[in-house]
Amino acid sequence: MTSTLAKEGVSPLLVRARMVSDATVDSEQSYARFLKFKEFVGFDQKDAETLGRLGPVLVPEQARITDAFYEAILHEPETRAFVEGRIDTLKRTHSAWFGELFEGQYQRAYFDRRWRIGLAHVRIGLDSRWVDVVCTHIHELVLATLSDLLGSEGVVAHRSFARLLELDRAVIQLAYDEDRLSRLSEFTGMKRALIENVVRIAR
Repeated sequence: MTSTLAKEGVSPLLVRARMVSDATVDSEQSYARFLKFKEFVGFDQKDAETLGRLGPVLVPEQARITDAFYEAILHEPETRAFVEGRIDTLKRTHSAWFGELFEGQYQRAYFDRRWRIGLAHVRIGLDSRWVDVVCTHIHELVLATLSDLLGSEGVVAHRSFARLLELDRAVIQLAYDEDRLSRLSEFTGMKRALIENVVRIAR
């Protein structure tokens, strides 16, 4: 199928998107994991309040941070292929994502929005390893901005932001994991629980 579509001039990204299973992934189980992750990293109400206070400081810097982010994405050939021709649309999406980081509410609705972002990355076929690299780059951009604007006072705020960004990264990775399990189950006919048990077996 892939070679046929490629010969017809269909974008490899569209080929990958068509091949991704439409099976429903288990967002309920992933949300339970998200709550466990929040507890593990120590993300609490104080962090939520800190991030809420950061909004007026960082949201005005969003356009500059977003521009710097996409400049880096365009510089790398592997990631550039995923964004060329739709930069303006992606920047608007990135702007919304960035603003939500500082709304101070990080329950189910927040998870659901991040889950959809994870699935969008899955569907376009972006290598999941780039998620870690991209999140690290955003982290560095925000850290530098906090240092410039708040100096030493930004240390506590940075801890809260770092915890939340790790949670965002975890949700996106959960979307990748769930998609892999769903497609493997669909392809092999094996039940998901059996596949998960096989994966857990120590070598």
